[in-house]
Amino acid sequence: MQDTPTKETPREGTSSSASCPMQRPEREKEKGENEDLKRRNEDLRKENEDLRKENEDLKREKEDLKRENDDLKRRAFSFDFVVASCTKNLLKYYTGFTLVTFMSLFSFLVPDESVSPVKYISRKAACMSIPLKDQLFLVLCRLRKGFPLQDLGFRFNITMQLSSIIFNSWIHYMYLRLGYLSLWPSRNNLIAQMTPEYKRLFSTTLAMIDCTELKTDTPSSLKVQSQCFSNYKSSTTLKALVVTDSRGSFMFSTSLFSGNISDKDICKEGGFFNLLRDLVADGKLLPGDAIMADKGFVIDKELEQLGLKLNIPPFSSSSCQLSPGDIETTRQIATHRVHIERAINRIKNFKLVGRKIPGSLFGSINEIWLVCCYLTTFEDILVRQKT
Repeated sequence: MQDTPTKETPREGTSSSASCPMQRPEREKEKGENEDLKRRNEDLRKENEDLRKENEDLKREKEDLKRENDDLKRRAFSFDFVVASCTKNLLKYYTGFTLVTFMSLFSFLVPDESVSPVKYISRKAACMSIPLKDQLFLVLCRLRKGFPLQDLGFRFNITMQLSSIIFNSWIHYMYLRLGYLSLWPSRNNLIAQMTPEYKRLFSTTLAMIDCTELKTDTPSSLKVQSQCFSNYKSSTTLKALVVTDSRGSFMFSTSLFSGNISDKDICKEGGFFNLLRDLVADGKLLPGDAIMADKGFVIDKELEQLGLKLNIPPFSSSSCQLSPGDIETTRQIATHRVHIERAINRIKNFKLVGRKIPGSLFGSINEIWLVCCYLTTFEDILVRQKT
């Protein structure tokens, strides 16, 4: 009987030959995944390093652009730029004032630079982002040179609307602030400031008056055209009365009236007679004192009621010529009245009122006119005493 072969059973603790080939591919797969992760991690590290360097480059570029922007701002049209310019008298060219006078005016208008005294019409935050000196500089540039608002917006790197808000807000503030100034001196001061020649001839003539007219665009209304038409200028105008002392220093001006108003009516409607009445009551004028004017001012009766006199050139009759004495009086008055004409020309050096007035300014032209009048008091005296 043949023996049948017996199957050997595997021993405990030993794995079968079939399990080894199954675990080897898994280990190789894990190893490959680890290698892939290492490579990806290295790539991410390099990418992160590149981004860090790029970020640093962008930061440096940002700093360069900021410095360039600051430099451009410093070189933009501004008060500091004009003051630092190598061009002589550039500030006076744009504003009519030297640096010392500009700072005196600024100190008067803005006692505390940390607080704006101006009540802005709108967009206060945008206005306050501009230094106060630059705002005043903008206003004076427009008054003196007559720059349009669009031009000012371009120069100061702001919108035309913002330049309009700044200008109108400052004009209203300056009108109120300067309007509180008392410009009529005491009688003794007026006499003390007279030149020797003027004091010898007209010692009691303490003020000179004259009217001036500003040409305007033709109004659309026919009625307004008729009221504003001036036969003297052959154009539509606005008219004001100006009062100075013997040296041509500004003391008073009426508001602007339509161009066809008479010299007598503007003295009444503009408050000049009321002003004289108050000055007499305050002792700044005494009975017998005189006002110098030209022949167009037929106000002798009104002045007589106040105890004052009118000093005008003599009239010639149709039947005879002026006497030698009258001719000499006329010459003497004309010689000294030239100073009030110079004072009016000084006001009109502010080209915004010296040129034809556009219709867009009719709403604020009174304030603009009076601000220009008061600003002349910050300029040098026209006639100085000879020492």
